[in-house]
Amino acid sequence: MQSAQVAAAAVTETVPVTVVDSRSVTLGLGMIAVGAARLAVAGGAPDEVAALARSLAGRTHVVGTLDTLENLKKGGRIGGAKALMASVLSIKPVIEVREGRVEEGGRQRTRAKAFTFLADTVRKAEPVDTLAVAHGDAADVDRFLDLLRPIHAGDIVVGQIGAVIGTHAGPGTIGVVYQTPVPGG
Repeated sequence: MQSAQVAAAAVTETVPVTVVDSRSVTLGLGMIAVGAARLAVAGGAPDEVAALARSLAGRTHVVGTLDTLENLKKGGRIGGAKALMASVLSIKPVIEVREGRVEEGGRQRTRAKAFTFLADTVRKAEPVDTLAVAHGDAADVDRFLDLLRPIHAGDIVVGQIGAVIGTHAGPGTIGVVYQTPVPGG
């Protein structure tokens, strides 16, 4: 965010730039950017595009599960004892982006239960405007998509998580990203 603000300030004399905090990560940020770009291409005024981006930021939700805590341990984000205990008990941590911060969203005892938890999260939010699955080289992404298809009739965008998140979360990380409709809209 700070880098974007510095860059915007550097070109403000020649190009008007509005910085919008997506309060999101990975495909959440991507979905907001795509929505704003579509409006801009359709002729939306800059203030309308920024307003849409802010609206989408408030309606974009990211929830995911890690396959292992090994990468968090390697990065010094958690201790070895906690990672070992989670591994022994087959605990799959659930993470959620809330107010722009990655927070713990719970723990599930198996990967199958973690997938069910994520699918239930989408089910409770339905109807959703846009649904995406982001994963870090998860071999079982199709199994997760099979859980989502009966819930959401529309298209489901599938993409890889980025290198920065992937470094912390590790391979096998899988998340669901969805945008809820405008309230009363």
